[in-house]
Amino acid sequence: MKKHKAMVVKKGQHKLVLDAEQHQLPIEKISKFAIKVIKRLKQAGFEAYLVGGGVRDLLLGKTPKDFDVSTNATPEQVRRLFTNARIIGRRFKIVHIVYTNNDIIEVTTFRGGNANKMQVTRPFSGDGKAYDVQVTDQGMLVRDNSYGKRIEDDAQRRDFTINAIYLDIQTGELIDMHGGLYDLSQGVIDIIGDPETRYREDPVRILRAARFSAKLGFALSRRTLESIEPCAQLLYQVAPARMYDEVNKLFLTGHAQASFRVLSELHLFSRLFTLSEMLLNSSSCRDLLNYAFASTDQRFHEGKCNKPHFLYAIILWNEFLWDFYEVRDDLMFSANNINYKSLISFLASSVVINQYSITAMPEQIIRSIALLWRLQFLLESREPEKYVKETTSYNSFRAAFDLFKLRAQFDSSLQSRVEFWQPYYDACKSEAERRSREDRPYKDDRRGGRRNRRDRDRDRDRDRRDRGSSDNGQRDSEMIYESSESISKARNWRKSMNLEP
Repeated sequence: MKKHKAMVVKKGQHKLVLDAEQHQLPIEKISKFAIKVIKRLKQAGFEAYLVGGGVRDLLLGKTPKDFDVSTNATPEQVRRLFTNARIIGRRFKIVHIVYTNNDIIEVTTFRGGNANKMQVTRPFSGDGKAYDVQVTDQGMLVRDNSYGKRIEDDAQRRDFTINAIYLDIQTGELIDMHGGLYDLSQGVIDIIGDPETRYREDPVRILRAARFSAKLGFALSRRTLESIEPCAQLLYQVAPARMYDEVNKLFLTGHAQASFRVLSELHLFSRLFTLSEMLLNSSSCRDLLNYAFASTDQRFHEGKCNKPHFLYAIILWNEFLWDFYEVRDDLMFSANNINYKSLISFLASSVVINQYSITAMPEQIIRSIALLWRLQFLLESREPEKYVKETTSYNSFRAAFDLFKLRAQFDSSLQSRVEFWQPYYDACKSEAERRSREDRPYKDDRRGGRRNRRDRDRDRDRDRRDRGSSDNGQRDSEMIYESSESISKARNWRKSMNLEP
């Protein structure tokens, strides 16, 4: 494999083929649906291979969760073969073949063109159809539906060598064009082609390099690393909605703490979030984030769900709190009365809107972030017993309390409030679990699809009558905050963050 990698470096691409006896991959771990898709494509006369993360995980001894198929069939040809197929994406057309909610096989057509020198022209396929390739002045691909005919073309256009290893299900052959097998054995992330050109084509590859490094514990090759800093500003050209998805992959899938470390080392974390460098460099802020990310990773590995609004509420909390203290202190000297509800809502909106320009969160996520922050003040109240009914009426009470407990790990003054609210949290959690148990039979029946809609509706109505009226949901009552809060608290907080001389 080392000699093969040397040939790749010398020639740019070199083919290595291992038969089933040589690689001995556990084929039984491959999704039956992925095998079904590949077989049907081959029966129709097309080439088809398993590629990407699925093959990579098999080689690392893991059980793959996602299975990607690469073929020389166009998206339209794939859709005609599968009634459960849908074409998605404009920038890169791909096909999702949907079997169940958890079994979606992604099929991509072989990419064409040169990875080191993309053409801005409109390439034509053999059947005369035009496939758009649009490139900005900075070299960023905004549309790339240039299709190739050979596996060699496709391998040249993939991002990293460890993701460019192909498995032929029928022959059992493992095909490596760029030394990915060697890089896997050495624990290295190496980009295919000229790094700066590839980053300019798609700046998200910078974040993917960081994510794979964090997820796999791999080091970045020197050439992959050296071009990141000169190209990092290109991340601001990426669509905010796409950046939102990438941030979720970095921090919600079990390697948030490692992602924070890698992104910090690459000076990329501040490019993803509006948290100021002043706050980010404070030890208290970094300790809070590290602790929160470790908790997030633990939840993921326990099979629990991590929510984007909670992630953003944690990361941007200190930015919001800094703005709150700063504005509130100014108002205390210039205004007789302060409407704290309006102030909190305004500042929360301001912080989140600034973040939205980088990562476009859905509207519901934005509202949830602001609510979590507002609830912190009710939880922190000097007389919490006055606000029990109001605070616990919110559906977000449990998430808000989780955030409050995280804060209490680094602020001992909050511990007495944690002890006060803990029984209410436990009661809400027990009630939620009870409702979940009651709803589960209906949900399982609905997923099974064995009974007709009329029977399911009848059972659902009966269950609702037995349980009584449904929960009224989230109430948005007026927020109360004690205006007698002293300015010293803000100053003490700044001092704890090492932000005051």
